[in-house]
Amino acid sequence: MDARGVGWRSSLRRDFPPSGDLAADVDALFAAHGREKTREHVPRMAHAAVTLARWSGVDPQAARTAALLHDLGGIVAWSKITALCQSLNLPVVDEERRVPMLLHAKLSVVVARELYGIKDETILQAIRFHTTLHAQPTPLDMVIFLADKLEWDQGGIPPYYARLLSAVDGGLEAGARWFLDWMASPEARLLIPHPDLRAAWTAFGITPPK
Repeated sequence: MDARGVGWRSSLRRDFPPSGDLAADVDALFAAHGREKTREHVPRMAHAAVTLARWSGVDPQAARTAALLHDLGGIVAWSKITALCQSLNLPVVDEERRVPMLLHAKLSVVVARELYGIKDETILQAIRFHTTLHAQPTPLDMVIFLADKLEWDQGGIPPYYARLLSAVDGGLEAGARWFLDWMASPEARLLIPHPDLRAAWTAFGITPPK
């Protein structure tokens, strides 16, 4: 880790010391960085995650924690996130260099661990893969992945909302499979498939786009 990474971590701890109220702390962090859209998205997503968790037998407190922390990496501008991740010794693949937004989940894990003291690897994994999912998702991973899509951060109701909600009625795996299939469709207008997404497509038997 170089000096930039050390300095960034130190400034986070200095400027945003946790108060013990995770929801309030996360909201204050987003507010300080001008991330109003994310401030609106995160509590809605957390509510959806808790609802899904209770319905599917997943620990609702773990789901709430992962949901509140899943977008922390978004406090960094996309124009700066690649260099920051490199300074933190995080692996950066070619797809992430081309679409830096894809790095925010990895950075969210760092902030969750370093600033909020999250040590539960199941929670950190759900944060890490909330955008793409991966080849062997846990129920918690799927809860966070699906909640993020049902309560997306683009404003309004997602165009696929009713279809995804119907698929989720069949269980977490059915919902995850439906959305992964949607991500492979032209309707999704995917900029570039991340390797983790490709792994999820293969694991769920979905043909990737050509």
